[in-house]
Parts: sequence; structure tokens; C-alpha cells
Amino acid sequence: MWSVFGRSVRGASHRRREIPNQDAIGWTTAPLGDLILAVADGHGSSACFRSETGAALAIQVSLALFAHYSGSLDFNQRYLDDVEQEFKQELITGWRQAVAHDIDRNPFTAEELLVVAHRTPFIAYGSTLLVAMAGASQLFLLQIGDGDILMVSGAGQVSRPWPRDKRLLGVETTSLCTDDAVSNIRLRVEPLTPESPCLVLLSTDGYSNSFRADSGFLKVGKDLLEMIEEDGPESVEHNLEGWLEEASSLGSGDDATLGVLFRDKDKEVSNAA
Repeated sequence: MWSVFGRSVRGASHRRREIPNQDAIGWTTAPLGDLILAVADGHGSSACFRSETGAALAIQVSLALFAHYSGSLDFNQRYLDDVEQEFKQELITGWRQAVAHDIDRNPFTAEELLVVAHRTPFIAYGSTLLVAMAGASQLFLLQIGDGDILMVSGAGQVSRPWPRDKRLLGVETTSLCTDDAVSNIRLRVEPLTPESPCLVLLSTDGYSNSFRADSGFLKVGKDLLEMIEEDGPESVEHNLEGWLEEASSLGSGDDATLGVLFRDKDKEVSNAA
């Protein structure tokens, strides 16, 4: 029994410079009932001058792809090994096709062509991507680029699905737009048990970078779980935008996005009964 919500806010520095929010967030319910949450962060550099569109397309393509695979991705590792490469390739191909379609509808200007000259045109739309699909028996996670996925146990223990990528330093990040994008996608799929995470957080680096130390950011996972259990997810959802705006203003100044998947174990017990 999962619920989902999230918010994305334009960063304080982006508001001052009149730059649009280059993050994107979206979620959907798959035909078989799985909840799918996706968060993307457009790079925003001078070379990535359409990255807010690239992030929006990443959300659109990933939600559709995950919904298509929902129910067929199980926890047979042999099966996952068989489809993993195909799945990754479909994601990158789908995003690039969406970008190409956008370029057809909105051709590069002469000035923009100079920026992408001798580079892949996809760089103009460069974006990261985080996705989580949660169902009754599985949790499926995907990441390419910076940003964070936090998993919070019922006891409040916070962990990441994989070690941090040491290549992601400063503004350097892997991306959907690079030639080696397929090889840079990280996947994790695991069965849900009573000990599995009951809270999954997806955030862009504009939020995590607003904390002085990683320990302060990790504490958000435990704090949010306690607030959801005490006040309900609706209360946290209502306050989330203000918290993100405050974090950006006092911290990174970057766009800040946080998506939340919450598993209500009391409802699971009630339904089972």
C-alpha cells in the first residue's frame, strides 16, 4: 500500500537571475497498480540550453517505459540479467527520440547551432534521472547522474541503494545525453519484505547540496518518516514546498526537488486480515 507525492521549486539563485526551474518531477500508476515516481535535473549549463525540456522529456519517457514493464520485471535475477541491457537501451533510445522530435518542432537557431557544433545535439537537453517503481511485492530503482535515492526502514535507518559514484564531483555528472549513457545507468530490484524500506526519497542535488554535511541530509529521511507517521502524509505534502524553498534560499540556491514514496504497513496488515 504505497502513496506518492512530491514538489519541485525554482532555486533562489534561479529566481534572482530569472532562470526557469530546470528540474522536473512526475508520477503515475501502472496498469497493474504499481506506483512509479521519477525526478530529473536538467544540467543548466550554457551547452545544455534546453535542459529544462530534456528533464521534462526524461520524466515522460521513463514513466511510460516503467509502466510498460510493470508486472514483467520480477526478482528472478536470471530474468533481470536477460532484460537489463535491453531495458537500459530502451530508456536512452526513447529519450533521444523524444529529443529529436522536439528539435524537429523547434529547430535550433543559428546561434544555438554554433553551441552544439561538433557535439551531439542531445547535449542541449542534458539531464539526470532518478526513478522508483513500487508495488505490492517489489521495489525497482534506477539512477543516472547525480541526485539521491534514500531508503528509510521502519526503524528509521537511512541507506542508499548503491555507493556514491566517485566521478560525480562538483558540477560533473553522468547524463542521459552522453554517448556512454547506457553503461552509466544503475539499477536495483529487490523483493519487499517486512524489513524493506517503508519510505523512498528521490531528490535532485539542489536539495542535498543545501545541507552542510551528508549526515544532515540523511537525517531528513528519518525526520520525514516520523512526521508522516505522526501527522500523516498529507501534512508533510502540504509543507514540502515551503521546506524546499527554505533549503534552497539558505543553502545551494539551486532548484530543489523531492519525491516521496511511502508504504503504509498498517494498511498492509489490515488488508491481509
